[in-house]
Amino acid sequence: MKKYLFLGSTLLTICSLVFLSCEKKNNSNAITPTYKEEANGTGGNPNANNPTVTGTSTITNPASQNSSLFVGGSGWSNPTCVSTGSTTLRAINGNIDVTLNFLTPPVTGTYNIAGSPGQGSCSMIVQNAPNQPAGIVWYGKTGVVSVQSSTSSINASFSGIQCVQQTFNFPAVSVSGNIGCN
Repeated sequence: MKKYLFLGSTLLTICSLVFLSCEKKNNSNAITPTYKEEANGTGGNPNANNPTVTGTSTITNPASQNSSLFVGGSGWSNPTCVSTGSTTLRAINGNIDVTLNFLTPPVTGTYNIAGSPGQGSCSMIVQNAPNQPAGIVWYGKTGVVSVQSSTSSINASFSGIQCVQQTFNFPAVSVSGNIGCN
């Protein structure tokens, strides 16, 4: 009988220790989730003037179709070409602006279109291409520019240079024509 009495008192002691250790503690410093109605504040972004963004945002391309541009002829001016020592050839017609940039003053020969001017390459930038949304800048991606240079003039001609936006490869603007300086 002593055996049963000892087991019973041990079991009763263990149960009371477990019950006492599970008593609810009130910790007012703890961060606990609540419903919006029960919480203090708005329940929204704690810094309303600096919204946080979750997920990804989709960038949309304002241009939707290919177009072409012919540079040169009536209506076009070449304002930046003041001498044959210029590294920039520019043509403007209204708000359309086409610029060729060379690393050094161009000499007679061919130059590949590149992202930035280099030895044997040049870059092309087109602003406000016709039949495209206004304000978009187009960058030459592929093509060849042929330059004829003399002591009194520079003439750059090109055909089918593909220009794209900086973040989109479609659509493209195909640029042909010539830019001169005399």
